[in-house]
Amino acid sequence: HPDVEFCGYCITHPSESKINFRIQTRGALPAVEPFRKGLNDLMGVCQHVLNTFERSMKEFRAQKEEEMQ
Repeated sequence: HPDVEFCGYCITHPSESKINFRIQTRGALPAVEPFRKGLNDLMGVCQHVLNTFERSMKEFRAQKEEEMQ
């Protein structure tokens, strides 16, 4: 995002389910806006990866069935 100057995260401890995010923006843009956009973009990428994997698995299984016949 062009208005984000710095973005980082750290995991407090492996046994805790907490993540600390730091987002530093340029100007008056609230950090929550690019954070939401980043999460939405990440969900889109994850969905694409999942769809691609499932499609490839379906094609692989179909190919294996053809080979067995």
